[in-house]
Amino acid sequence: MPMKLFKCDESIPEREKHIYIKEKGEDTTQFLPSAHVETIPGSLSERGCSYCGAKLVIGGVLKDTIQLIHGPVGCAYDTWHTKRYPSDNGNFQLKYVWSSDMKEQHVVFGGEKLLKKAMLEAFAEFPDIKRMMVYTTCSTALIGDDIKPVVKEVEKELGDVDIFTVECPGFAGVSQSKGHHVFNMGWMTDKVGTFEPEITSPYTINVIGDYNIQGDTFVMEKYMEKMGIQIIAHFTGNGTYDSLRGMHRAQLNVTNCARSAGYIANELKKKYGIPRIDVDTWGFDYAKEGLRKIGAFFGIEDRAEAVIAEEVAKYESKLEWYKERLSGKKVCIWTGGPRLWHWTKALEDDLGMHVVAMSSKFGHQEDFEKVIARGEEGTIYIDDGNELEFFEVLEMVKPDLVLTGPRVGALVKKLHLPYVNGHGYHNGPYMGFEGAVNMARDMYNAIYSPLMKLAQIDIRGEQNLPSTNGNGNGKATKEVSEEVVSLIQQQVKEATSEVKQLVKETTSQVKQLVKEAAPQVQQPAKEVAPQAKQPAKEVAPQAKQPAKEVAPQAKQPAKEAAPQVQPQAKEAAPQVQPQAKEVAPQVQPQAKEAAPQVQPQAKEAAPQVQPQAKETAPQVQPQAKEAAPQIQQQANEIALYIQQRAAEVTKLIQERCLWQFHSRAWDREENINGVLNMSAQILTGEKVVLDTLIQRGFYADAKILSADLEIRFSWLSKMENSQKKAVLESVKAMLIDIVITKSKNGELHYSLY
Repeated sequence: MPMKLFKCDESIPEREKHIYIKEKGEDTTQFLPSAHVETIPGSLSERGCSYCGAKLVIGGVLKDTIQLIHGPVGCAYDTWHTKRYPSDNGNFQLKYVWSSDMKEQHVVFGGEKLLKKAMLEAFAEFPDIKRMMVYTTCSTALIGDDIKPVVKEVEKELGDVDIFTVECPGFAGVSQSKGHHVFNMGWMTDKVGTFEPEITSPYTINVIGDYNIQGDTFVMEKYMEKMGIQIIAHFTGNGTYDSLRGMHRAQLNVTNCARSAGYIANELKKKYGIPRIDVDTWGFDYAKEGLRKIGAFFGIEDRAEAVIAEEVAKYESKLEWYKERLSGKKVCIWTGGPRLWHWTKALEDDLGMHVVAMSSKFGHQEDFEKVIARGEEGTIYIDDGNELEFFEVLEMVKPDLVLTGPRVGALVKKLHLPYVNGHGYHNGPYMGFEGAVNMARDMYNAIYSPLMKLAQIDIRGEQNLPSTNGNGNGKATKEVSEEVVSLIQQQVKEATSEVKQLVKETTSQVKQLVKEAAPQVQQPAKEVAPQAKQPAKEVAPQAKQPAKEVAPQAKQPAKEAAPQVQPQAKEAAPQVQPQAKEVAPQVQPQAKEAAPQVQPQAKEAAPQVQPQAKETAPQVQPQAKEAAPQIQQQANEIALYIQQRAAEVTKLIQERCLWQFHSRAWDREENINGVLNMSAQILTGEKVVLDTLIQRGFYADAKILSADLEIRFSWLSKMENSQKKAVLESVKAMLIDIVITKSKNGELHYSLY
């Protein structure tokens, strides 16, 4: 359907461009929410600022770096301890916060001297820390403080320190996404290539866009260690400053959060030729796929399969337990951007849940392309959702659970709906196999907890509202509070008693049924057993006897014939070979002598043949004309069949594959051609050339896709190779049409990332 205007937005009708409800047969070439644009005045946005995107999301995660915020102390405090990204060095990055602590006088007279003083003090207080990041904020940017010369002074004065500047005040962009971009591009320009890491494995990767929320990074590290792969740099979960300077030495960029870190992955590919593979690390099946991609890239698929087998054995049965109880439950995902498309298929495919509404705070149209392609019909998609819209959506879809952050989570709880923290998690990690089980457990606990149901009960009945003590602070009197507690306890006691009684009665009924059924089952079994055994005993000797009699008769003729045949073959061989040698010289001269005689005969026959051909032509042509429509019909049927199969493959790729949705049109076209050409070679058994890292990147995605196609589409095995190639060529054309030619993504053709 067209874009949706909610009732609550009638006074700001511009919001219609930001809300879409998917219907059957629609795709992103028809409707795509407007995204990554200024918040409309009058809409209460849930977005974070650009400075927050640089410091809180990316830089602040590093475990060995002083994060100095040049601005008022509030900017430092509000981005401290609001994310759960631990480290393996005692959580240095979570314990401390640094600020230049600007006051009004510094806003008037300038804060550069204050900044230098704060930087020197920070290094003096932490003598073991030699790395620092300095961030500008709204106030320091507005007054024009130039922080780079100050940074150079401190580096020169101290000598053994390295400092990175992040000039991204809160007002720099429409959301925190601007901060992601500024940090990525600045780091690529200023720091990548300035440090040489020690290489300890023939297989090296960067893990990009993973911030170690409640230990996610540790899960990925464990998998890579078992596969013998060295992680050069984590951008930036559990990462170090210098490891990020050595990102240029990796062979592969494994990209998780493409929204916050796809920029640096693209730049590393452009400058150093390091391919980018996008993976979904959340979800059970997606975890398998991600490991298989990495294994295929390095040619160590056996190691990937060993890790998968070990993890599946540990966690599959646990996930199945939760699936039985979560299947059919409706969930809303209201997070930042990428988790919309990471989690959608994982929840639906792994757990049988239904994602009914999604809202992104800082996503771009690229993110909505991904999630709409993956989402179900009837799902609501919102860019930069506000509080009133959330109320209206909840009334429309009536979800069982909301995955969101603490701010919206507080709103949801007031409506007596369970929520799970989609930003910092409840009890993570959520990544990988164990993470899928942890997430399922948290959702199960939230949905089935009795607290929300109890909170919905208004126990006051006909009583008046609790009075206050006259102090105006709204506190209920002690007597009323005790009465409320007593009423709640009584209801809980009664409910518990009813449940216990029901369990007792049910158990008794089941036992009685089992007791009554047992004699009936045992008696027929006893009667049947002797009858079954007797025929078997009688038949066995009869079956064995003919076999014994036939076997000697069959063997005897073979034994008698063998001695006669073998001597004859041996005697004939010496006679045949000399004859063959004698005949060969006689045949070759005859062939040469015959050639001149044959050629004139052919010339003489030609005039006789041509009239016959002319006479035959009128007879043949009508037949050809009659056959032409049939041939055309067959060709049309084959073409239609190819198109139908191509549409099936395109739908699958749209739902599962991220390589078609990279940031720019040229990347998308390169990926589509590279992956599908490689897939055609794999499916037709042609030789695959893997001379470059880029080719190996295409191969990794193509191998996963080819295996998926063979499993899902039985018709593929019945096709000739030419037909397989025709299908994939049609798929190419369809994908390019959807994600490039007819795409409504306004950023596709920007010249820079």
